[in-house]
Amino acid sequence: MKRYRSLFPWRKYLAQCGHETKLRGKISAYGQSTKVQINADPDKIKYCLDCIEKMAIRCPWCGGPIFVGELITLYTPAYPDFKIADGCVVYSKDPLQIVGCQYCIQSAADYCGSWDTPGEVRRVESPLEECMRTGEPVIRNF
Repeated sequence: MKRYRSLFPWRKYLAQCGHETKLRGKISAYGQSTKVQINADPDKIKYCLDCIEKMAIRCPWCGGPIFVGELITLYTPAYPDFKIADGCVVYSKDPLQIVGCQYCIQSAADYCGSWDTPGEVRRVESPLEECMRTGEPVIRNF
């Protein structure tokens, strides 16, 4: 089946969201673009490229986009009067944790999940949290 799909990249398939989509394309959000490839059988495509594009959110620190599949951080603003811009996502209100992009990290120990479909955080234990829980050093390959 993969060989068949690679011969016809212009072909459109019906996604479960109800829209037609190609398996590869470019999506844009907040002034930046990225290339996306849907790795699913044609009858199991959940979201079209347009719906995936709409799932992008804004990083509160740099203002850039966070696309589906990218690593995220959950930081708490240092100032109590911090203004959350449109398009940013609050993960937790008490304590306040805002979803930030992978480029605004202070260290790789702060990665704590990814931005996933249908526009939600897929939370995992960060390397720092795991180190504190186990008392052992942690090595991860992101």
